[in-house]
Amino acid sequence: MTPLDPSRLSGLLSLCALDPVVGVSLAHQVLRWPSWARGDVVADDVWQPNVAAWATGSLMPLGLAARPELGHPGAGPDAARVLADHASRRLTSHGSVYGYAEDVAAVWEHLAGGGMQAREERWEQPLLVAPRNPGGTLAAKVLDRRPGLAWAAAGVHRAASAEEALVLPASVAMFTGELGYDPTEAGSSYARHVNWLVASGRSYVLLDDGAGAVPGPNGPRAVAFKTDVGALWSAPGGAVAQLTGVWTRPDLRGRGIGSVALAAVVDAVRRDHVGADGVISLYVNSFNAAALGLYAGLGFNRVGTFATVLL
Repeated sequence: MTPLDPSRLSGLLSLCALDPVVGVSLAHQVLRWPSWARGDVVADDVWQPNVAAWATGSLMPLGLAARPELGHPGAGPDAARVLADHASRRLTSHGSVYGYAEDVAAVWEHLAGGGMQAREERWEQPLLVAPRNPGGTLAAKVLDRRPGLAWAAAGVHRAASAEEALVLPASVAMFTGELGYDPTEAGSSYARHVNWLVASGRSYVLLDDGAGAVPGPNGPRAVAFKTDVGALWSAPGGAVAQLTGVWTRPDLRGRGIGSVALAAVVDAVRRDHVGADGVISLYVNSFNAAALGLYAGLGFNRVGTFATVLL
């Protein structure tokens, strides 16, 4: 594996562009940072790679598996072994190996064979894309069925810096429920990440009064729903966003608020980030039946499968 630096990313980005919905996470990660340590980003070739990866803290492999429908030959077991050898010294406790399921499986075989232990293996995470609604909005379509929740659609907005004190606890609750530990116990990095999402206009929230109603001007406020644009990339064929951290407060689940709020977020992300023709995606655990039902009800379509190995 050859270490890459930020001046030599054209080949990696071309690999991401073969399937931008799969490649957006890696493209976003390498473009977000102006610099990184040697070996954090690697590929089997600088200019025409078949495989590339973010390989520090967590491992984000791309291209190991053949994708004949895309004309991609894959990289073979030797490349998977070399990548595993490189990454094994760089992965951290509470890190992960995640991405296109066949890529993850190819490298995890060697990591596990070398003695790496997983807290949990999630091999079936449907990768979904939001529907387009020419001439209308997704929220309007949903409100035809739930007109009493118009306040929820109208209330979705980019989180403001003054609201960060509300957003952080909701984000921690989402993270803890999803991954099983409080990310703030390991230091301030998670709080800094939430701060970055808010400051960059990528965190969307719906606030209520703490009881499922519109908050009064001077009354209590709480986060009823949140999600983030966790990855964003202006790919050659059009902009792609990946939503992460989708969360509805537990006392409000099953009431349609999450469905209406997510529809409004899809509309807002099209307006603010990707445009009418852009792609909005997310992935979800196959065991989360409620979330799968919510996404199906909004018209999300499955386009692939991700996997995550939690370390």
